Amino acid sequence: MRAYQTQQIISESHVLTVQLPDDAPLGLAQVIVLYPEPARQETTPQQTQDLSRFMEMLAALPPSGRSDLDIEQQIRAERDAWE
Repeated sequence: MRAYQTQQIISESHVLTVQLPDDAPLGLAQVIVLYPEPARQETTPQQTQDLSRFMEMLAALPPSGRSDLDIEQQIRAERDAWE
């Protein structure tokens, strides 16, 4: 298998058009598009503290009294209502 590499700009339409060399064979080809990963946003100490407070608040809430089965049935009923 041969490879052909070119760089293209991804526009807002997200459509790429690639012109292959004249000696490229006709028929099935595999297309692989590589692009950089988006930069990861680092978690700030404030976000970590906010999340810790939120988790503490959740732990302090009383249990709902519903079983896993009750919750699954409610979710299923909601999904069925969408259809």
